[in-house]
Amino acid sequence: MIRVGVLGTARVVPYGLLQPAKETRGVHVIGIASRTPQKAAEFAARQGIERGFGSYEALLECNDIDAVYIALPSSLHYEWARRAIEAGKHVLCEKPLTENAQRAQELMRFAREHDRVLVEAMHVRYFDSLRRQRELVVGGELGRLLRIESCFRTPYTPMAKDDFRLNFELGGGAALDVGCYAVRCLRYLAGEEPEVLSVQYKCSSPEIDRWMRATLRFLSGVEGVVEFGFRGFYMPRAGVVVTCEKGSIKWDPKGVALQKNGGVIRESLPTKSTHQLQLEAFVKRIRGEESNALPPDDAVLTARVVDAMYKKAGLALRGTLQTP
Repeated sequence: MIRVGVLGTARVVPYGLLQPAKETRGVHVIGIASRTPQKAAEFAARQGIERGFGSYEALLECNDIDAVYIALPSSLHYEWARRAIEAGKHVLCEKPLTENAQRAQELMRFAREHDRVLVEAMHVRYFDSLRRQRELVVGGELGRLLRIESCFRTPYTPMAKDDFRLNFELGGGAALDVGCYAVRCLRYLAGEEPEVLSVQYKCSSPEIDRWMRATLRFLSGVEGVVEFGFRGFYMPRAGVVVTCEKGSIKWDPKGVALQKNGGVIRESLPTKSTHQLQLEAFVKRIRGEESNALPPDDAVLTARVVDAMYKKAGLALRGTLQTP
């Protein structure tokens, strides 16, 4: 049995971990920590968790916990993932793994030095529609890959005025919130690393990007576009469109839509929870079993692209004090 503790009481915890844990054999969430004992106790009682801890330190000191799920503001990921690893815990950390690529690489090395499993919770990687697109691209049925457009626009995301995503010091900005999803999908489908050519962006306040669109290029000649945002006057959209020599593949409400020879073929795909698939992969990695859990190297590569977009836009990297 893998006994899991949670750092943070964010909205993602119930659907990102608690519900998947109920459906995953050999996983038991036994504790949750907040910076205030009352909040931890109330959350634990409401969600049916055995123990509430009044500090993050107290949870990490608990010998009954094998792994930690980190659901804190982005600026706190590096510190508390590192401290969890020091305490002998495996770590599943909400995206982004850290605020920038340098810190992600440092954390990756630290986890390896301590022989602990470190996984970034990038659940979009487990979408069957994304997997199917990759299969079709690799299979060559549609000819050479020409262009990938990855878009995650969520303009109606509920956020209070003090939401960490609107605060630079806490790792705010759309690129670290939904942009990392768009970049990860792009990289996965291309199977190579891109160069950022240009960036358009809009800010909700100084240094806080609320919308961004970047054009990219891969060494193979494939064109890439990522667009994302969490505030603005545009329609919501989430999905990836792949264009090849002989047709295109895009996400469909029930799977993917394959366009070729003037017609459209729709494929229905399984709908298993991506968060559950992510948790199952994490647990298998801890047990030393065959697993498709993303290695921390992948988080570093995604962070490098996000960093490059910020630099191209002339915006400061999160976790730094100066613009490039």
